[in-house]
Amino acid sequence: MLLASSAEAQGLGAPQDAPDRIAIEPREDLLELAWSDTEERLQGSIHPAVPREGEPLQVTIQLGSFQGAAFEGPITLTLREEGNIHGKTLTVPRGERHWQATFIPETTGLHRLDVSFRTTHYKALHAAFRVEDSRVPRMVGWGLLGLCALGLIGYTVRHLLKEARPAEPSPAPAPEVSPASTVASPPAELATPGADPTPADAAAPENKPPEPQ
Repeated sequence: MLLASSAEAQGLGAPQDAPDRIAIEPREDLLELAWSDTEERLQGSIHPAVPREGEPLQVTIQLGSFQGAAFEGPITLTLREEGNIHGKTLTVPRGERHWQATFIPETTGLHRLDVSFRTTHYKALHAAFRVEDSRVPRMVGWGLLGLCALGLIGYTVRHLLKEARPAEPSPAPAPEVSPASTVASPPAELATPGADPTPADAAAPENKPPEPQ
């Protein structure tokens, strides 16, 4: 249905046999442009086939002459809302094979693409098509963009604070313990090997009464 509405839009605001009207034929992924008179022939395309508000719109133009040298000069492209006199205008030089420009429609509804150039005399052509609503609502798109910006700011601030924080001193290494120092010393009460044991009863002399004389 969207492709059909784009095809119907090409005839709005201009008679079907207007000599300055560029015919539009919807294809799978683009709108095909076609126009000719007794001197030149224009072919081109508008991509994508369903132009949408806030999304890039690429215009490609091929212009040839039936007689004489090929046209090499620049062409002027203007995208404007139907009924408006002014719009975004680009003067496009010829590329290797064609003329190409990118527009971003800011509103929905019927739009007009103006193509003007000068060969034997000045010519201005027009193509009408409809711009549909964006697949992502504008408020949602701005909200997602704001969240991304806040996330980037938070990451940058965190990175700066981390760089400004003084480095913490590293802990001192633990002293190395020799295996020999882990052996427990013998208890003090244990006798040294090779010493004579002292009997417990020989430690102190007995107090005996004196013998009678």
